[in-house]
Amino acid sequence: MNFEGKLSVQEILQTQHFEDAKVIAGEAGIHRLIRWVHVLEVTSIQNLLNGNELILSTGVGWKEDHNSFYSLVQQSINANAAGLCIELGTYISKIPQKIIDLANSHDFPIIVFFKKVKFIDITQEIHSLLIKKHYQIIEDLEEYSSNLNQLLLSSNPHKKILEFLHDYLKVTVFYISNQGEIQIIPKKTPIEQEKILQALQREEVTSSLHSAHQSVQALDHTFADLFIVSERDEITEFDSLILDRSAIALAQSLLRELYIEEQRKTEEGEWVRTWLAGKNSEEQIHKYLLEIDPNLRPNGCTVLLCKAENLNKVTSEFNYFKLYTRSIFERKGIFLLTHIEKDTIIFILLNNRKDNDFKYRVQEVIDHLKGSEFIKKQKLSHLEFSVGKFVNNLDYVKSSYHTAKETMSLREKMPNELLNYFYEDLYIFRLVLAANSQGVLHEFIHDYIGPVLLHDQQNNGELLKTLKVYLQCKGAKKETAEQLHIVRQTLYHRLDRLYELIGRDFMEPYKRQAIEASISAYEYASASKFSYEYISKFKSS
Repeated sequence: MNFEGKLSVQEILQTQHFEDAKVIAGEAGIHRLIRWVHVLEVTSIQNLLNGNELILSTGVGWKEDHNSFYSLVQQSINANAAGLCIELGTYISKIPQKIIDLANSHDFPIIVFFKKVKFIDITQEIHSLLIKKHYQIIEDLEEYSSNLNQLLLSSNPHKKILEFLHDYLKVTVFYISNQGEIQIIPKKTPIEQEKILQALQREEVTSSLHSAHQSVQALDHTFADLFIVSERDEITEFDSLILDRSAIALAQSLLRELYIEEQRKTEEGEWVRTWLAGKNSEEQIHKYLLEIDPNLRPNGCTVLLCKAENLNKVTSEFNYFKLYTRSIFERKGIFLLTHIEKDTIIFILLNNRKDNDFKYRVQEVIDHLKGSEFIKKQKLSHLEFSVGKFVNNLDYVKSSYHTAKETMSLREKMPNELLNYFYEDLYIFRLVLAANSQGVLHEFIHDYIGPVLLHDQQNNGELLKTLKVYLQCKGAKKETAEQLHIVRQTLYHRLDRLYELIGRDFMEPYKRQAIEASISAYEYASASKFSYEYISKFKSS
C-alpha cells in the first residue's frame, strides 16, 4: 500500500509563517488533512488537483472578479482541497461575504495573510514537515512490527496481537474465523455487536461508523477476516497499514500453531497404516477418531491417492502441503487423515456432511489442488489422483484403499481413456479388472475379437478400430466413415470382412455388449504390455 505523511490545517497554523494569518471561513474544517501544497493563480483548476492540497494564491488570476473567485472556491471544494490561503493587499482587498458563506457551509478553511509572505518559504516548510511525517510513519510501523515479533515469541500470541492492535489504534477489533467464531476487543453487548456486524456485512460507512478490513491469509488460503471499527474518526492510511501488519502477524501465529498440530498428527501415520490394512475394528476406529476430534461424526469415507514424482525430496515441505490440503478439504466438510508410502500420499477422507454430494465436493478439491498457485510454487510436481469406493462402514477402508489403487493403476495405463478420478467411474473396466484377477481375461478377448486382432496383425489392418468406432456410432455408417476419415465404400468393405470374422449378428444387444467389453479388455491388456499372449494363443488354436 502507498502511504504518505499528512498534516492537518490546524498543525500548519502553528508554524512561524502562519503566525499573522487568520482563518476567516470554514474554521470547523481545520482538521482537514494536507497531502501537498500547491500555488495556483488561475481560475479553472478542476483538472489540476488530486485532493488534500493546500492552495496558496495572491488572487492575481481573478483580482476583483467575484464570480471567478466564487467559482475557484467551489472547484476547490469539489476537488476536496484541504484549504485556501490568500494574500490580501496586492490584488485582493477583502473576501466577499458570499464566498465566506460558501466556505462555512462546506467547512472549507479560507486563511488570509494581511501582509506579504514568501510562498516559497511556506512551501518549503510544509514539505519538510510532510517528509518528517512520512519518516515518522516508517519508524512507527517498524516499531509496531518489532512489538508484533516479540508477541509472536510469547505464549498465546493470537489474543495478545488483537489486544495490542486495539490499544495502539484505540479502535474496536473484530476477528472472524472461517468457522464463524468471533472475537471482539473490547467486549460489546450482544446488541452492539450485532449492529456493527450487520454494518460490516453491508459494508456501510457512516459519519459515526468507519471500518477497514484485512484477510488473514496463509498457504494461499484465507483463514479469517480482521476488522477495525472506529465510531469517531475516519480510518487513516496509517491505520490500514497497522491493520495489515497485524493480519500478517496473526497469519504467522496461526501457521505456527497449525504446523505444530500437523507434526503431532504425523504420529497418526502408523495407526492409519494399520487401518488401511484392515487390522482395526470399527469400535477401535471410532474411539481413535473421538480422541482426535470429539465433534467428529463421520458419515462414511473413502481413500484418495495422490502421486507426486519427487515426494521423497520434499519431506521438509510435506507438512505445509498437508496443512494446505487439510484446510481445503475442511472447507468442503471433509476431515482428513494422512499417510505416506514411497511416492504416494494416502488420504482417508471422512465425510462430515450428507453423502449425496460427497463425490462433487471431492472433485472440487482435486480441481482446486491441480490448479493451485500454492502447489505450483512447491517442489511437488505432476500430481496424479485416484479415489476409491465410498464406504459407509469405517472398517471397510481396506476395500476403498484397494479400489483406489486399482483406479490409479488403470489411469496410469490408460490416461487417454480414463479421465475421471473415481473408482465408480471405471464402468466396464471394473469387469475387466475382475476378469483379469480371475485369469479369464485373455480367453474372453479371444472368444469375441480374436479373429479381428489376428487379421489386423497379419494384414496391418484397422478392423478393430473400425469395429470400435462403428459400435460407438451405434451402427450409423455415415458418421462412422466421417470419424474414420474414409469413404463409404471402404467402410462397406471393412464391415463385410468383420461379418466374415465375427458374424453378421455382432450388433445384437448381448453380443454387442460382449464385443464392446472385449475391446475395452484388449485396450487394458495392450496398455499392460501383454497383448501378444492371446494373439499367439489364437494362432495356435
